[in-house]
Amino acid sequence: MADQRQRIIASVFSRRNAEGNLEETYVSHIKIWEDAGPEGGGRKPRYILLSQASNGSGFLHKSKKNTNDTFSVGKTWRLAELRKIEVVNPFAFNLTLARTYRWQTENQDDQANFLEALIRLFRVVSGPQAPLQLEASVEFPQRASKRPGRTPSPTGAPQRPPRTQATRIQNVVAEVPQRTPSPASVTNIRSMNGNASRSGSPAGPTRERRPPSITVPVPPPPAAPLSSQRPSNQTNGSSARIPSSNLERTPSRVPQESNRILAPNRADNSSPTPSARSRAGTSRVENILSNSATEANALRRDQNTRISYFDPANQATLDRLILPDSQADADGEEENAQATLINVEEMIEGYEWASDDVVGKKMTRGAVDMIEARLLDELNALEKANIHSFLESDDRVSVVMKFMDDALAELDNMDSLISTYKIHLNAVNEDILYIQSQNRGLQVQNQNQRALLSELQNLLRTVHVDQEALATLTQESLEKSQSISRLEEAAVQLYKALQAGRDTDMAATMERLQEYRTYNSQFCKRVFDFLSIMVVARSKMLLGDTSGLTKSPPGPRPTALLHDELEAYLSRYIGLLLYMREMDENIYSKLCAAYFSSASDLHGIQMKALMSGHLELVRKVADEEFDQGFGTTVTPLASKGATGMRRAGTIIRSPIESRQREKERRQQDGDMRASEVFGLFLEQIANLIYREDAFVSDFLQINDSGFTFADYIGLDNYFRRQAARSASLSQNTTKLIRGALDLIFGFLPAELKAWLDAALIKDGMELIGILAFLERFILEAEERGNPFVINLLEKQHSRLKVIFDRHISDQLKNIERTKLSSKKRKGVTHFVKYFSAYTSRVESQLVGANNLEIRTSVDAAYEKIVQSMFDSLKQIAKLEGEGEDKGQLNYHVILIENMHYFVSEISQMDVPSLNGATRRAQAIYDENVAAYVKIVFRRPFGKIIDFFEALDRVAKGVNPSELASNSNFNKAALKKIIKDYNSKDIRKYIDVLAKRVEKHFTDAEKATAEENNGVASGKVLLGVWNSCEEEFVKLTEAWASRISQLYSDSGVALEYTTTEVESSFRRQKFGS
Repeated sequence: MADQRQRIIASVFSRRNAEGNLEETYVSHIKIWEDAGPEGGGRKPRYILLSQASNGSGFLHKSKKNTNDTFSVGKTWRLAELRKIEVVNPFAFNLTLARTYRWQTENQDDQANFLEALIRLFRVVSGPQAPLQLEASVEFPQRASKRPGRTPSPTGAPQRPPRTQATRIQNVVAEVPQRTPSPASVTNIRSMNGNASRSGSPAGPTRERRPPSITVPVPPPPAAPLSSQRPSNQTNGSSARIPSSNLERTPSRVPQESNRILAPNRADNSSPTPSARSRAGTSRVENILSNSATEANALRRDQNTRISYFDPANQATLDRLILPDSQADADGEEENAQATLINVEEMIEGYEWASDDVVGKKMTRGAVDMIEARLLDELNALEKANIHSFLESDDRVSVVMKFMDDALAELDNMDSLISTYKIHLNAVNEDILYIQSQNRGLQVQNQNQRALLSELQNLLRTVHVDQEALATLTQESLEKSQSISRLEEAAVQLYKALQAGRDTDMAATMERLQEYRTYNSQFCKRVFDFLSIMVVARSKMLLGDTSGLTKSPPGPRPTALLHDELEAYLSRYIGLLLYMREMDENIYSKLCAAYFSSASDLHGIQMKALMSGHLELVRKVADEEFDQGFGTTVTPLASKGATGMRRAGTIIRSPIESRQREKERRQQDGDMRASEVFGLFLEQIANLIYREDAFVSDFLQINDSGFTFADYIGLDNYFRRQAARSASLSQNTTKLIRGALDLIFGFLPAELKAWLDAALIKDGMELIGILAFLERFILEAEERGNPFVINLLEKQHSRLKVIFDRHISDQLKNIERTKLSSKKRKGVTHFVKYFSAYTSRVESQLVGANNLEIRTSVDAAYEKIVQSMFDSLKQIAKLEGEGEDKGQLNYHVILIENMHYFVSEISQMDVPSLNGATRRAQAIYDENVAAYVKIVFRRPFGKIIDFFEALDRVAKGVNPSELASNSNFNKAALKKIIKDYNSKDIRKYIDVLAKRVEKHFTDAEKATAEENNGVASGKVLLGVWNSCEEEFVKLTEAWASRISQLYSDSGVALEYTTTEVESSFRRQKFGS
């Protein structure tokens, strides 16, 4: 226990303030067990520590014991927050602070001592008036032994049942105690205990109806008999306050003295006493609570206060005076008891118990109180007299008291000496601790110096390069692979030395490191000079006499040679470049610039030759085909020669010279389309760029991987960390290597633009195919993640897209110009005939381009061109013809011819985006054919058509009998009309109609066929004639039906049949 206390003090209460005093002083502690919760499983041990701070406040700490026998505080409460102490059982108690805590203990004596110290310190800290509720919740069964033939309680008094639960000891601040002991009994505890020790025996049960305030269970017989102070009636109603002066006493003295006072000195067959014989095993917790309450109340007693009936000294005196000697026999006791009972009535009368008020039950309670008060007064007086007689009768009391005072004085002297020794011991202990700490510091310093010496030796060994390695760096060849390996091994030693000495400023290594830095600079300069020369030399070897090109076996198409040999040769120096990158950034940046310049020259010569060779493969379109457009027509060669001199001094050459010049031109130009050639050489250029990008990233480590020379060689983690710290490049070097492709291929945008312009000069229509190839390669570059190629191609794509939009605008203007310049009908217009050829050329360049942007642009262009053509056709048709009928016929003829040609040509192509235009053209064709047939029928069949149209208007809502009275529509009028259109007349009228329709469409068909190189546009005349036949058959059937409905009783009918109509129309041989 003492060792544990010392460990607690050393761990928790050893801190001192600025004045050198302890911040907290240890008072007491107790080991408890608390529930560890559902996850902890079972209980866990903790320690409750009681301490007093230097400023007078008190604290409760909950701590745990660590594995190294030290203690650490987990929670702290201020003692002033204590509100209630509840003793659950000898091994458990509850403390109420901000909330109630229940703790299990291991030893009831430790629990009692801790609670006593807790209550005393609370009174010292909070003052005697601070509220504190004391409660014992455990049940302590009473034991009462009855003597045969004797009643233990007065006969007239009502019997109070014993309490089945623990009596609560609580603080009532405003209540004044009813009975307080006299000052004589509590003024001096030592004198009281000394007098009480000489008393004969404990008091008997004089008032059984007043149960004790705290009941304590009787321990088993083997336990040592412990008698406690008889519980006072005060305890129930007074607060348990502990004065500060009582804290200085030794806690164990009061229970010992109490035990001596209440020790039993009579046999078991004496009258039963609830204090001594029946409570031999009283708990120390009850003594603590009772003593605390008694001492607290003793301070408030005065000279006029009655002495409590249950005070131990008074009870011992009463027992000695009233009870007979323990050696007397039972008969004498019985006689005394009988004599006492005889005088009961006199006692009752003397206390006015038999008065009229009492008998009439008017003042029963008041009489009882009066009797009780008088009895208490008598008892107090008797107690005082007895105590005085004890003190006066025995002279040894003063001697004993004197010896006790001397002993206490000696004890105080010893206590002061012990305190002095303790101070000296503490001083010596501090000196010892200081010496030990100094010793440990010296040991640590000694170990640190030895470790430092070892590290210095290791550092010196690390910062050392063999002379052989230095000689290798300065003299070894850079050409052979074995020599490169030896250079890398020598460079590793120099690298490790420089990296290890990077963060040190020791004089022992500075001179050596400076020498190594000189070797490092010389070696990096040597590598730079060698590689700069070798890159240029190897590039010239690659170009050779063919500018780095070769002819592919299938034909004369040039192919760029790959740089595999050059890349393989330079890849051997990757390790040395990594070394140079970290150890000499300036030389590394110069090497990067030199390589970029040499690579740019190499690729520039190779790619320019490649593009020039492919430009010769592009087919140049013929002049006639080049001039063909929506706004121009083919000009015969004869017309060109008939113009004579075009300008002054220029004479038109003969056709023979023109043919000779055309032959020479065809020999110079190729036979491939510009878009195809562009796709061939762009694929090679893109491949060269991708390969160069990958090689430069590996060769010069232009990436974000953070790969260092230490990683390349596989050095220890220390050197890898050092390399990672210094691996970052300066801003200028980073900018240089990030723009590697821009520096190498900086010539390419201008060269690519020049090639495209030259190719479009040869064939401008190939613009659409070139845009399609650009978009394909842009998508591929996006998949590869190459921003340089994306930027390069997007610039050309944006420029060509503007040219394409300008081209579409020019075509729309040409169509508008054709509308204004057309003066007469010439069959199918030029822009309608050219649209099919234009569409064919465009679609041939868009094979497999359905998912590209150019497909959407071309579809939108189709829509604009078709809309413009249809609007121009309607405008041209309105301008044709002089008279109204002739103008209408020409309008319909123009639209019929052009829409028939458009539908015939476009429907043969599989262009989904033109399906809507084809449907619109078909609708315009059908509408105009129907209108043309109605107009052309007016001349031969006008009378009969007008008659039946008028008949249809009149016959609506009119009874057929009413028509007989109408002179215009009676039977006679019908016969007259029918007579004019018999079978012979119908055949004649159809022949006239055939000649007229043939005149309208035959000339136009011939002109269209000639302009279309003999390919007919679809036999528009046959289609119109068939429409005429169908329309007249419908009219004939309608007329016959109307006659049968309105003139059924007249016996009149048409004089020709539909069969005759069909045979007359088919007699015309337009389709042959």
